[in-house]
Amino acid sequence: MLFAGSSLSAGDLPVEASLREQLLQIASFDQLQNPQQNELDADAARVAAFFESLAGSDEFCENTAKVWTGFFELTFARDDDENFARRLQILQKAGEKQSAAIAPEEAAHGCRPFTEHVKEAIKVNSARKDYYSRVSNGATRNVSLLYTSLEYSLLPLTAFFDRWALKFNQAGIPVLQNDFVSMDDIAPAEKQPLRRGVLDRGGRKQLRRMLRSWQWKSALAASRKDFLGVQLLAMNALHELRQLELRYKCHLALTLHFVESVGLAARNADRLSQQFARRTDNFYRAFIALQTSGVRLFSKVDVMAQPFHSAGIGIIVNDLPAIPFP
Repeated sequence: MLFAGSSLSAGDLPVEASLREQLLQIASFDQLQNPQQNELDADAARVAAFFESLAGSDEFCENTAKVWTGFFELTFARDDDENFARRLQILQKAGEKQSAAIAPEEAAHGCRPFTEHVKEAIKVNSARKDYYSRVSNGATRNVSLLYTSLEYSLLPLTAFFDRWALKFNQAGIPVLQNDFVSMDDIAPAEKQPLRRGVLDRGGRKQLRRMLRSWQWKSALAASRKDFLGVQLLAMNALHELRQLELRYKCHLALTLHFVESVGLAARNADRLSQQFARRTDNFYRAFIALQTSGVRLFSKVDVMAQPFHSAGIGIIVNDLPAIPFP
């Protein structure tokens, strides 16, 4: 039915249905090139399975975690896929609409911790982009645009996590209650970066290779619910990233932030797993998968920001809170 067309436009559909239709239409173009193919291709099947899982059982089960993990890998890690940018753009636009639709008093109630955290980050970065643009004569605009666009692309997915987290919270299980750090104590925008270096081609290649290996190993450990293993991998990755920073005298603040966040999530996952008879394991497997899937993509923001660090402009490095990990 989807590939045959519909009388409803995307704007007429509920947010989830609209997002599902738009993402599936990416695959429909490819299928039109092969009229003999009646079934969904592998990527479209991942998309369909993800949205089907949203209306699934009352339990965040093993299969749900597997389906969500596959969808996140498709949308945030498959940067060699010809449809990668199109998927991100769809998520970004949906996130912008979602952000505008959430009333401030609704967000302030604390029932959407993941969404509130991302919206707080967007608010800070949007407020600071004019300062950075002014001191760089407009040169930092692309860094700010990429960063906020990627943040918006997360919002449609944060809503799904918040919905499931609320079910756990109502059962007395504090899922997502200790996984985010407030932006209140970040450095002022005017603070100059400590390091002024820039990764060269070899350094960028080393960073990509390191993150790809960490993604794969962390995903494997999370799939086994080995949250202690995820923590150890995060600590090792942090050591390697800081060694790279020292070697090039540069900042990789956002990449470090993501890895620290994964480590913190794994620590909380391990604690809650022991306290609540592993009931939260599948949820945290998916939560960790979302973050690990996006780390290489967000690391591009660090690379783009480094030339401005050379000019004494602390974009990105000043805009992130300290995460208590390890």
